[in-house]
Amino acid sequence: MVSQEEFDNFVNDYNQDYILLLTRASKQHYDCLITSFMVLKDLYNMIQVLFDTGHYVYTVLPYPYSFRADDSLMRLLGFNDEEIVNIFGFLDYVKKTQGMEFEDCLDAGTLAMCARVR
Repeated sequence: MVSQEEFDNFVNDYNQDYILLLTRASKQHYDCLITSFMVLKDLYNMIQVLFDTGHYVYTVLPYPYSFRADDSLMRLLGFNDEEIVNIFGFLDYVKKTQGMEFEDCLDAGTLAMCARVR
């Protein structure tokens, strides 16, 4: 069984990785980023499943997984206007390179992994 401290570490790791991936997007480092977001989604889902057991409390809330059209969150996380445009530009990049929306790619799993990015 996972301790509360380990659960807290999972949430903190998730939040740090979330900001790291958004930072990559903010600098237009889009290559293989969809694959990284898939891995992050798995961590987010694991955190949610653990929390739902009722054995854990959030001492720190995980950032919401979806970032689509959430300028407020982006600003709260310290991104400026240009970086926010680049983050949302990643969504367009995914649609152009994968032929589907970002969320659909996450649902498709391995069909939209890094190797398909052109």
